[in-house]
Amino acid sequence: MKKFAYLLLILTLAACSCPNTEQPQQTDLAAAFDSLAMSRRSIRQFSPASISRDTLDLLLRHGINAPNGRNLQAYELRVVDDAELLAQISEAVKHDNPEEARAEGSIFFDAKCVIFIANDTSYDMSQVDCGLLGENIILSAWSLGIGSCCMAHPVRLMKTSPACAPLLERLGFSQGYNLLYSIVLGYPEEQPEARPRKAAMVKYVD
Repeated sequence: MKKFAYLLLILTLAACSCPNTEQPQQTDLAAAFDSLAMSRRSIRQFSPASISRDTLDLLLRHGINAPNGRNLQAYELRVVDDAELLAQISEAVKHDNPEEARAEGSIFFDAKCVIFIANDTSYDMSQVDCGLLGENIILSAWSLGIGSCCMAHPVRLMKTSPACAPLLERLGFSQGYNLLYSIVLGYPEEQPEARPRKAAMVKYVD
């Protein structure tokens, strides 16, 4: 999957040096993106390898450059790559949710990093912007060989767990921001098959 990152870098450099050859570049970029988007899978089994802060910074930079309404950037992100803190959050949630305690490992699939994303509740389209932000992060991660899974269930449990309240406060989201969902990240230890999509969801309207 790292080949996608190298290809995109080469194409970007080529675009800067050859501004009058747009069509071949667009064709190559389209092919690279098609391969990236169609090969991406949600990952739930991760290797013990950690993700460097430099790599995380790159993913986050790609994320916050996603489109957003009126450029309000109506979201906040908290990145947790501290294994102890993630374990504390998981155990607190399991303490208040016995059905989750039966599952092996953490509520984050033992991922090495979790990005928590909150939306500004004063802007009615901020949840859409959070989705666009997350997709950029997920695709960027996949291009670098990093798996991810978009997760809302742990966040729901975190927000209703009394034991987790101090840890949720530790994330330090600003007043008026709602923790919306999380993205777990790590190097994959599985290669799941693509699940079918419902073609009937899409219709052209004449």
